[in-house]
Amino acid sequence: MTTGVEPVERPRDAALESTAPTVAELDGTCALSRDRIGGKAWSVDHMRALGLPVPPAFAVTTEGWADFRARGALSDEIWLHVRAGVAALERGTGRSFGDAERPLLISVRSGAAVSMPGMMDTVLNLGINDEVERALAAETRNPGYAADTHGRFRSQYREIVLGDPRGAVPQDPWEQLRGAVAAVFRSWDSARAKTYRRSRGVSDDLGTAVTVQAMVFGNLDALSGTGVLFTRNPNTGERAVFGEWLVGGQGEDVVSGRTTPRPLDDLAITMPDVLAQLLDAADLLERDGRDIQDIEFTVESGRLWLLQSRPAKRSARAAVRAAVAMAGEGLIDTATALGRVDAEQVRTVLRPASGVETDRPPLARGESACPGLASGVVVTDPDEAETRAAAGEDVVLARPTTSPDDLHGMIAARAIVTELGGATSHAALVSRELGRPCVVGCGPGVVAALAGRMVTVDGGAGTVWLGEIAGKAVDQSVIEDVAQLARWAAVHPDELVGLLSARSNGTENPTSAMHSTENGRMTAGTSPASDPALPRTTPRDSRTQQHTTPVHHPPTDLDLLRLIGIKGRVTSDAVADSLAGEAAETGERCADLVARGLCATTPVGVRLTPEGRGELARLLTAERETVDPTVIATAYDEFCAFNTELKEIITAWQMKDAATVNDHADTAYDTAVLDRLRTVHGQVVPLVRRIGEIAPRLSRYTGRLERAVERIDGGDHTWVARPIMDSYHTVWFELHEDLIGLCGLSRADEAAAGRAH
Repeated sequence: MTTGVEPVERPRDAALESTAPTVAELDGTCALSRDRIGGKAWSVDHMRALGLPVPPAFAVTTEGWADFRARGALSDEIWLHVRAGVAALERGTGRSFGDAERPLLISVRSGAAVSMPGMMDTVLNLGINDEVERALAAETRNPGYAADTHGRFRSQYREIVLGDPRGAVPQDPWEQLRGAVAAVFRSWDSARAKTYRRSRGVSDDLGTAVTVQAMVFGNLDALSGTGVLFTRNPNTGERAVFGEWLVGGQGEDVVSGRTTPRPLDDLAITMPDVLAQLLDAADLLERDGRDIQDIEFTVESGRLWLLQSRPAKRSARAAVRAAVAMAGEGLIDTATALGRVDAEQVRTVLRPASGVETDRPPLARGESACPGLASGVVVTDPDEAETRAAAGEDVVLARPTTSPDDLHGMIAARAIVTELGGATSHAALVSRELGRPCVVGCGPGVVAALAGRMVTVDGGAGTVWLGEIAGKAVDQSVIEDVAQLARWAAVHPDELVGLLSARSNGTENPTSAMHSTENGRMTAGTSPASDPALPRTTPRDSRTQQHTTPVHHPPTDLDLLRLIGIKGRVTSDAVADSLAGEAAETGERCADLVARGLCATTPVGVRLTPEGRGELARLLTAERETVDPTVIATAYDEFCAFNTELKEIITAWQMKDAATVNDHADTAYDTAVLDRLRTVHGQVVPLVRRIGEIAPRLSRYTGRLERAVERIDGGDHTWVARPIMDSYHTVWFELHEDLIGLCGLSRADEAAAGRAH
């Protein structure tokens, strides 16, 4: 049962010739933008322009959605446009909607300009009723197909349109259509769609179009089915088609998980001509789109129909491989190739596998905090770690527990080991964001036992081994691809992660503290050395100034020295950003601290000198004398109650469970975690403001936390926990450090008490 044998003639109905159309035919000549007709409709129109077999369709534009949203119902004017669109489908297929002899069935799908997979609704097989079911059974001589189609429609219509599994489905096809269009429009404002958009920073005012398309039937007979094809393997990036198909399937059957599809190669046996046509179409769509394509198709009685083509989701390995390969093939230029790969993908492909196999017992065993394998000499001081790493030595930082002022050493180290703490400790949270293998909670005495020894840290297994032990080597093809990207970027391979990180943060000229491997070359089995050693925030802009809590006094020496001390190494711009000061003035103040011998300059910013640490200790002691010890201790106790929950939230953001790193592919999961963060933030803000009243220097923390939440709500999720910027996690831990100091406590004592890991 096929849908089109003649080219679709553009209808002359007045409703379709409006200067601001609410319905647009998708015949390959539609001039409306993706914003107006949605990504799905744009794909349909574009494939038809390429001459590919696509069922006739039309779109109700986002103007139609805006009108529906304002009225709360579908207007009579738009309904006339929709009926004219159906008339175009009838002319294109030679079938009639609701007809008792040659009935036309249609699908009604959402179509936003921004991809929102699974967030909005679809209704298939619309137009069927008891009479049409009998007509389809007679026409095809397949009453089983007709009954299956009718059953699928009733179930879907009740779920999507009626919201009642036992609701009465209209017999009138036009009533069905009007209800379905309204339901798809309404799905834009569903709770799940709103949550998705909030998590991605997508405006609620963009709206959705509706794509109405003639149905083709993968459930018609033994030579029918539905499938999905990727033009390259989305797991490896290999230049070989990858896909599955399901005989007798329809709609979401392949991706739903309810049934087991068959390999695409099966088509070579049952329908070789269809497979050949499909592969030709896939090649054309990839060359036209210049990217890996995810193609949905249906085969109806041996005839191929394409339903959609879009850029494919892919693994980190596939992203790197495809970017390099496509540039090599001339499909894209080198700048585009670099733009398709991010820092985390490069980190992922270069990370050696965990799981050391040896008969020897480990030197230490603890809790896995961040997977990965790295070797180096154990040092116990963050300054020493930084100095030795800068000289080209691989080091592992071992500490009883870590704090924000250890950050520069953590950045410099290949791996991190602690005596105390668990999966929600500072060391665990920071190491995950830095991509450093980390083992925590190894027990008292481990730091002294490991100091000065060459060890291998297996972050995935939670073990520390004597000597340098190689994990499973990174495949040489990965090394070659990363090296090629680095050549195009005109950087050393070890600097590529830093460059990509800086680009994602809007920084043009990052300073890299990446380590070189032996002879200056990356080799199989090595891990990416480091992110840029830049403990700094994103440059200030008008949005930051607009939303930051007003400053009531200019930064004092104590403000400056304390921030520099906590961050370890920091640029004057980052100091100004955190303290809401003027960049030029703050730069002069930092230069003055250097001139007075309280700070020293480094390639990645200023740091405290021993004299500066002494002056800071004196100023902090004087500050404590101005604070009521009972009042600040009470506030600190309240903070610690929130601190436990906050660390659990950050851990959930980074890890789905103890063994599964969160790849942020599960939008619903991430949204739930972010909602928890917002809830805790709302609860803790009054406390932070009260702390600022107790100790005025700490009043700036309210604005810094608020800014991080605003950036997160704006869709930039690096502001959740990225250590080298003023992320929520970073600011929270700095506040914790300040509260410990104001209470006259030490981090070591608090860590031993379980309150400051």
